[in-house]
Amino acid sequence: MLEDRKPYILNCDRCSHCKWTPGARSNAFAQSCPSIYYGNFHAYSASGKNILAYGLIEGRLGYSEDFLHSVYACSMCGACDAGCKWNHSGVVEPLDTLYALRQRLADDGQALPAHVEIMQNLRMYGNPRGLAGNDSLQWADGLGLKEIGNGHCATYLHVGWENASGEAMWPGLRVVAELFRRAGFDFGVARDERSTGELAFDLGFVADARAMAEEAADRIRAAGVGTIITCSASSYAAFRNVYPRLGIALDGIKIVHVTDAVEEVLAGGLPVHAATRAEKVTYHDPCKLGRLSEPYVRWDGESTTAFNQVNITNPPRPVLFGNKGNYESPRALLRRMPGIDLVEMERSKAFSFCCGAAAGAKEAIPEFAEKAALHRLDEAMATGATTLVSVCASCTGHLREVAARNNVAIQVRDLFELLADRITAGAHA
Repeated sequence: MLEDRKPYILNCDRCSHCKWTPGARSNAFAQSCPSIYYGNFHAYSASGKNILAYGLIEGRLGYSEDFLHSVYACSMCGACDAGCKWNHSGVVEPLDTLYALRQRLADDGQALPAHVEIMQNLRMYGNPRGLAGNDSLQWADGLGLKEIGNGHCATYLHVGWENASGEAMWPGLRVVAELFRRAGFDFGVARDERSTGELAFDLGFVADARAMAEEAADRIRAAGVGTIITCSASSYAAFRNVYPRLGIALDGIKIVHVTDAVEEVLAGGLPVHAATRAEKVTYHDPCKLGRLSEPYVRWDGESTTAFNQVNITNPPRPVLFGNKGNYESPRALLRRMPGIDLVEMERSKAFSFCCGAAAGAKEAIPEFAEKAALHRLDEAMATGATTLVSVCASCTGHLREVAARNNVAIQVRDLFELLADRITAGAHA
């Protein structure tokens, strides 16, 4: 509940670490928060949203258009949380307050119309776009893949609705499936995948998120698999970070992101062929695959204050700094591709700048999502790269659309699309 966040809110000393990247390398790319980059006013920062939350708790504030705009012009990317903990460790935890604030707004009927529509689509169709009758195995036509169920497979290759519904992702998915088959993986796929609940959670609809998560978890348990390899950055974050928050366990089932699994296969000696020309590439860390996928550990204990300012938890409360997300395997795959010259953006890994597409922000406040993406594209261009690569369908699609709409001279590609070019070229060599 939002009221439970009051002690953490009161620990915020307005240091502004939620706004800036620790150890920033330039003024141009020093900001960490897309929300305040867009709104340019304190209320758009995590610290400002904490003040709004406190006003609600104390009954000093009511809802207004400006209030809702500052809360929802946010992709819930967690950069504020990583920056805050650089200075304050776990005594403020701004992201947890943002989750609780959004839940309060949803419970009070203050969700934006675009978010209401997303939730209607999630409930009815299992995806936020309202794609009816979508066959999530169209991408696999002709491959003859097994389907999960009743212990038929040891591993569930979870594709994710966002990958299965976007034809641009299909060549990469097909290469992944072929690689796993050649490596001897005993895996199966599902025909009617639905949202695993993370988007509903981000929007504040926690009861819906729990219902969607339980449905997904029940299906996974019934399938009798021991491993989930997911191609979805959002679902990877859901399984590792959101489900423990909701009290949902996938005990005994190993959660693996597809980049880790493919890197393991390629490390076994499968050749990757060079493209026809060299490419300078920079990699965009998706928030969901990075800092927001760090495993969440539920904590039940007591918190006390010593010397009027030192916060003490008993037993010690685990703190998520964002460092245990999936950062290395996508880069390892890129380095494994001949002809790729990988260069890093100033903000990367736990301090990656969000593209702005997540948490309903793109649908509700498109100008916010556009500005965040343009800023990220500027940062990519500043490296001298000709290609910007990510491994999240939402990030890749959004950055690609914004680049095309604004004539930004950089190619945006999915990592497995890039790999597919090289594997396919090798097959025909």
